[in-house]
Amino acid sequence: MALIPVLDAALIGVPKSGSTTLADWLNAHPGVAMSRIKEPNFYAEELDPSTFSSAFLRVSPDAGADYWSQADPLPPRHQAFVRQPEHYARLWAHAQPGQIRMEASTSYFWSPSAARALPQAHPGIKAIAVLRNPVDRAFSHYRMARKYGLMSGSFVEELARDAARPPAWGQSENLVALSRYADSLERWTHSGARLHVAVYEQAFSAPEAFWRKIQDFLGLEAVALPHAERVHAAHDVRWPHLARFAQHHPVGRWLKDHLPEGLKRSAQSATAAAKPLKLTSEDRTAAWTYFADDLSRLEELLGKNLSLWT
Repeated sequence: MALIPVLDAALIGVPKSGSTTLADWLNAHPGVAMSRIKEPNFYAEELDPSTFSSAFLRVSPDAGADYWSQADPLPPRHQAFVRQPEHYARLWAHAQPGQIRMEASTSYFWSPSAARALPQAHPGIKAIAVLRNPVDRAFSHYRMARKYGLMSGSFVEELARDAARPPAWGQSENLVALSRYADSLERWTHSGARLHVAVYEQAFSAPEAFWRKIQDFLGLEAVALPHAERVHAAHDVRWPHLARFAQHHPVGRWLKDHLPEGLKRSAQSATAAAKPLKLTSEDRTAAWTYFADDLSRLEELLGKNLSLWT
């Protein structure tokens, strides 16, 4: 069995809260060796691709044998569900002496098994969580799911459907569960990891100061912010039912795979929404009913007033 390399730090969440941008900054730092798969999800035992819906796997496929058959260093990849230790070990084949090793699986903040297994495997590991206004996080997640044809109802309708189901990664989008932070924060506070919690709205309104704090927490030499652009910024589709057809119907998938590139770009442009989807004040008020009690607990756990969210 391959020896899993010692990890120094992990970006543990939360989804849709700037983790890809922060991971991109860290990847550019000369003192960091980031995992070749940004989100390998190795320590989140709850994530079992054999239980995922076919629609979810079409949008978030696992890394197959063709990926692992490539030579080291492996090519960069956004996500996979790595289970074999020898595969996980290869994600840092590119690491140089003196670099700290990191990965960035945003499932970890939510995952009870990750809160146990990651600090146990890597005592003293540093963990970074970035928490976003829970309604805005859920809305950003909804926009992404809508773009990939996984949702077509209104935001409030999809929140209600999601809240009525038990959270299960790969079977539900978990709009509500991933925006309820208190239980996860309590787990990680007592996990043995050295935890740094940032607030998304403060972090990305002053990215240079945020970047300095992250480097200081990780014990890195301070370097300039690599860039100010957001990575994977959301965009919207005009017709979510058409997105569902193109992504998940056999005929739609065939057409998407066989259209000439020029026609494909034209179709994408024609189906993109002219303006970003916005939350109404009424929908925001309705959405807060799912998170108000959790916010009170979160403020107590953090010892911080989060009135900027409300």
